[in-house]
Amino acid sequence: MADYAYTNARIRAMEGRLLNRGQYESLLGCAIFDGLIEILKRSPYACPLEQAFTGYGPADPVGTVARIDEALRRDLTQNLTVLRCFFSNRSRELINRLFLLWDVYNLKAVLRGKQAAAPVEEILETTLPVGILDDFAVGELARAPTMQAVAHLLETWRHPLSRPVSTGLDLLGETDNLEPLESELDRFAVVHTSRLVADGNDNDRAVRDYLLFLVDKANLLTALRYLAEGSALSSIEAGRHFLKAGGRFTRTHYEAVVGARDIRDGLAGLDATPYGWLAGSVSDKEHISLPLVERKLDLVTVRKAASLSRPDPLGIGLAILYIEQKTNEVRNIRMILRGKALGMLNEQIEEWLVLWPA
Repeated sequence: MADYAYTNARIRAMEGRLLNRGQYESLLGCAIFDGLIEILKRSPYACPLEQAFTGYGPADPVGTVARIDEALRRDLTQNLTVLRCFFSNRSRELINRLFLLWDVYNLKAVLRGKQAAAPVEEILETTLPVGILDDFAVGELARAPTMQAVAHLLETWRHPLSRPVSTGLDLLGETDNLEPLESELDRFAVVHTSRLVADGNDNDRAVRDYLLFLVDKANLLTALRYLAEGSALSSIEAGRHFLKAGGRFTRTHYEAVVGARDIRDGLAGLDATPYGWLAGSVSDKEHISLPLVERKLDLVTVRKAASLSRPDPLGIGLAILYIEQKTNEVRNIRMILRGKALGMLNEQIEEWLVLWPA
């Protein structure tokens, strides 16, 4: 208990460095990019920003956004890596299983880059190496010449994701669509972690509860993505992409949404599910887009993480909450930067932010 008290005190200190509402309002109120940078330089992002801009002269907004993006990426990676190091023994094992989801994220980025024959630098810009695959490992994967070479490296390292990558590559055949491979990665990460936390103490249950919510979120977004893209799928085809982990959004719910006429009809079909509130969060006159629905789910994910931290203030729930808060903060800053670059109104930008508390 003493170890958890010390660990959570450090997490609370990290949480205290997150941007507050006033800082967001200052960022939104800036008319020029120089003002945005100055505000961020007076925040905990000062050091990574200085590193990102060292050696560069004045830049246009696009170049400035790219450098700030690099600073945000570096800061997020460093903070989550530090968080992971706070834990040991069983708690460290649980945290590592959660961070396996980041390995999946990074592998998807690398494999997409390989398929598109993107330069190594561009691939690395899209990664966040905070899991078992650290900066060095992700760099090696990005420099691998082919997707098959990526799979071979993972096998050599005996990484747990080597098997789903190899299985997924076998499923691709002649198609350019990486979805079968990505589904294999998602499915393995869920099953792998679910087995670990099937039975255990309050920390195990918190991790499982969080994981099952993420599974529901992924299945919801997969179903709605098919509707947004106008894809006509049979129940068998749709079922191949359903993550089965015992979440509250069941296979029956999933197939009902996939079979809807369009994304609005799909949301309406959620009424009989635990996610019926999602349909009510969108007005009849409001244009519905998949990114907008995803932002609404991101906000609920932060609320879910907060609920996990309340029953046991000295448990692992606080770490889960910090991960969500920090990740959303980076998304928010990026949204503000891109919105300003596109000339969006502050009210339009704010609609896309996930602010906490909300």
